[in-house]
Amino acid sequence: MDVLKHTLQTFRVPVSLKWRWKEESEGTTLEKNWTDIVESHSTMSKMQKHQQEALWEFVHTELTYINKLIIIKDVRCHSLPAVTARFIFMYVTPELLFSNLPSILSAHQLFWQEVTYPMLQEVRRTGKPFDPVRLEAGCLQFHERFPSYKHYCWEEENNLEFTRWQMESNPHFSTYVQWVETHPQCERMRLGDMQAKPHQRITKYPLLLKAVLKTTQDPHVQHILRGMLSSVNSFLESINDYLKLKDEELALSISAQRVEGYEVEGINEEIDKHVREICQFDLTCPIRGVGPGFVRKLLLEENLKIRDRKDGKLEVVALLFSDVLLMTKGQKKGERLKVVRPPLALDKTSCIALKDGCE
Repeated sequence: MDVLKHTLQTFRVPVSLKWRWKEESEGTTLEKNWTDIVESHSTMSKMQKHQQEALWEFVHTELTYINKLIIIKDVRCHSLPAVTARFIFMYVTPELLFSNLPSILSAHQLFWQEVTYPMLQEVRRTGKPFDPVRLEAGCLQFHERFPSYKHYCWEEENNLEFTRWQMESNPHFSTYVQWVETHPQCERMRLGDMQAKPHQRITKYPLLLKAVLKTTQDPHVQHILRGMLSSVNSFLESINDYLKLKDEELALSISAQRVEGYEVEGINEEIDKHVREICQFDLTCPIRGVGPGFVRKLLLEENLKIRDRKDGKLEVVALLFSDVLLMTKGQKKGERLKVVRPPLALDKTSCIALKDGCE
């Protein structure tokens, strides 16, 4: 533990972690307020001022977010490999804590360079008010610019759970986290705050655009802003759809791991060989007749008694999926189930009521 503390104390972090790029020789910095560059601010109406403040918040928070990600990447992700190789938590990687955060950072740096910064430079050059239309192209491209958010949001829960487990079970990791959280460059950000930054940012864009729309009076610009807002909301919905799809795939994978293949009685060894090759069923394979966005779901699991060939009753666990019904029997060890009847395709199955009330 003492060696770890000494290693952390001697770890060198750059004096400044603010973003610097070629377009700004002295670093990417902002004025203190939009009134420093908009010349007509003193003669504007109250509504116009509110619009400029809303656009300034868009610009200011975008750069602040980029700098926060740089701090996280440089302090956390660069210091972590330096200590993991020498101490107990060598299997802790930046990806297990922050998933694909570097790709999100790159996407926002590009968004700044191609969308936000040109709008800012136009105001600096002309002194005219911020024009929200300058953001239109970028906001309509959220699907193409920020696909990395889907993976980050999917892994976020796993990252948080892994971090909690490490904090509870690994004192060396706890010491490392304490060093990061108290480091001056981290600006008092807690580890959980760092991990939540991307999710918080991507869901804030509709609020930022609504604030601009609310304070815009020009009908044409209002129409453009509604289109931008619709596009951003559509992207957020696509993230939710992706998470839902991944949850369904995971649930199906868990079901597939429980179920063992079924056996069909053949006539002789040669026929049995061909039967085994044909009579295979993989729950994770695509559903026939639908697109790749549809995943087989377990709709119902029920214990039943069915008649067998000898007029007896067989206790089975019936698994009703979106397109197939499986009759299975529990195994002695674990929770595994063995299919005891050939799978019944629902589109080729008919239910008929019998005289005894059964079907």
